Amino acid sequence: MQTSSDTTSAIARRAKREATKLRGLTWRSVLAVTRRHAALSAVLACFVIATFIVPTLAPIATTDDWGYARSSEILYHDHRLEVFPVVAATAIFQIAWGALFAWLLEPSLGTFRVSTLVMVTLGAWALYGLLRQLQIDRQRSALGVAAYLFNPLTFILAYTFMTDPHFTSLLLIATAFYARGLVDDRRGDLATIAGSTVAACAFLVRQQGALIPLAVFLFLVLVRRLRLDWPSLLLGLRVCAVPVLTTIGYYLWLRQVNDVPAVQASFLRDAVEDGWTGLATLTRRLIVIEIAYLGLFVMPVALAAIPAARRLLRGLRPRGWLIVAAWEATIVAGVAAAWAVGKRMPYVAQFVGSGGLGPPDVLGSRPVLIGPVFRSWLTLACVFASLILIVCLCRRLDLPRAPASAGAGLVLSIAFWQIVGILPPSYHYANRGGSLDRYLLPLAPLALALLLWSLADVKLSIAGGWIVVAAFAVVSIIGTRDYLIYMSSVWRLAREATSAGVAIDRLDAGSGWDGYHLYEYSRDHRVKTRTPQPPWWISFYAPVTDSSYVVSGTPRKGYLVIRRQEYSSWLTPERTWLYLLRRPTAPWPPHGVAPGSRQGWWGAG
Repeated sequence: MQTSSDTTSAIARRAKREATKLRGLTWRSVLAVTRRHAALSAVLACFVIATFIVPTLAPIATTDDWGYARSSEILYHDHRLEVFPVVAATAIFQIAWGALFAWLLEPSLGTFRVSTLVMVTLGAWALYGLLRQLQIDRQRSALGVAAYLFNPLTFILAYTFMTDPHFTSLLLIATAFYARGLVDDRRGDLATIAGSTVAACAFLVRQQGALIPLAVFLFLVLVRRLRLDWPSLLLGLRVCAVPVLTTIGYYLWLRQVNDVPAVQASFLRDAVEDGWTGLATLTRRLIVIEIAYLGLFVMPVALAAIPAARRLLRGLRPRGWLIVAAWEATIVAGVAAAWAVGKRMPYVAQFVGSGGLGPPDVLGSRPVLIGPVFRSWLTLACVFASLILIVCLCRRLDLPRAPASAGAGLVLSIAFWQIVGILPPSYHYANRGGSLDRYLLPLAPLALALLLWSLADVKLSIAGGWIVVAAFAVVSIIGTRDYLIYMSSVWRLAREATSAGVAIDRLDAGSGWDGYHLYEYSRDHRVKTRTPQPPWWISFYAPVTDSSYVVSGTPRKGYLVIRRQEYSSWLTPERTWLYLLRRPTAPWPPHGVAPGSRQGWWGAG
């Protein structure tokens, strides 16, 4: 007779066999998927390998991302959601995302950078899925993902905690779900609801997320999928209900709990003050900027299409020729006007500029890496690639009938409204170049998707495209590595200064350092700016510092050099240096800490 212990043992052995079988099945499934999508797997593997070349976990903040990092730290430590007054974006989802990684790993600036890399990887998977829904083969889809991931702007932003890469990834995930909902009869409802939910999350990163469901809704109206009937009402609710409720809830929270950040209010004030004239001027300027950057974004695929140029041109209809002519006239006139005053690509440099990758928000910045000759050639290459883009799109432009065309129409609608979404934050920079390059990031994957869709029936030089992507990858990886090494050296020199006794409210070490260490004290004590003729970040983030000591990329008039420290830069041929400087009236070595500065609270050393 079988005892209960024998029965238990038999059940345990059977469960163990089933678990072993399940693990084997799981691994076989993973290997099968990896082999089926080998090109994508290789691209993502390269993206992961790059994290071991770039100092991913460097304990530094850059430009604005310290604000989101501090909010994530506050949420993790104090269980309190706070968006600072200097933060223009909604940022809530990103703050929660960063706090989640702080809980999983540790609350550090490097951890928040890892959270961005994970989000960008998810966005890359979504882009691949979107491309496959547009009936683009696996090899070309992988090329599109690689062109997006290793574009210098995408890559450098992936190694920050800025809102732009998080928003772009959520935009891609939402677009992929929405596109799936349009063509999948069985699971279309669930996919649409998933898309609207992710679009709501995108809104909780940047306000432009509200334009995603709007673009989908208007596209469905245009193609007559929405009518005055009950099924259309349900479809409209699936598309828009979650984002609309999220938007209402956010603004109620903002006004009743957090208070409206001053920067958000200033953007609206700038737009009202500029009026229609300012809107027209900014729009004209942005059109040229966006066309040029679209060329940069699609360059690997556009150059791969050069061998098919004759076929592409023969396929244009009269309407297409008119659009191409207007596009060409606009970009040529705009580039010529910019060229006449010495402006070349990159036009709205912040994260990709003449000093390489990364914003130059430290006094003295870095040596010029990209000279006028290279920038001239880059401008011409971007113009050429943008012309290929518009030729290919006009060739395939038609009313969306087939499922793939419906998906392309949806992507085009979302891209158009994201172009509109670049306008509001650009008002603040209307007189300083017109915008920032990071605001254009959402256009990169959408433009690649549309170009690959338009070339689906055209033979491409795939090898040529991969060569351009490889060149982009080398520049992106090394440039990002150099930037994080540079910022790590800045922060290391600042820590050495505070360890030597420099009061942290007498030190300026760039926007990231100053904001992370000094903003909250300056805000809480309503300190007025103490630095004569300060750089922008001191007035904005750290008025409490008097800049008696500064970390700079060059010696500065009115300061004495305390220490010169070399830092590594693979892209710069000559040796590169950072300087710790002091005013002649500031003692060295410093004596003690300024009264009331609470050095332990500041986090110095």
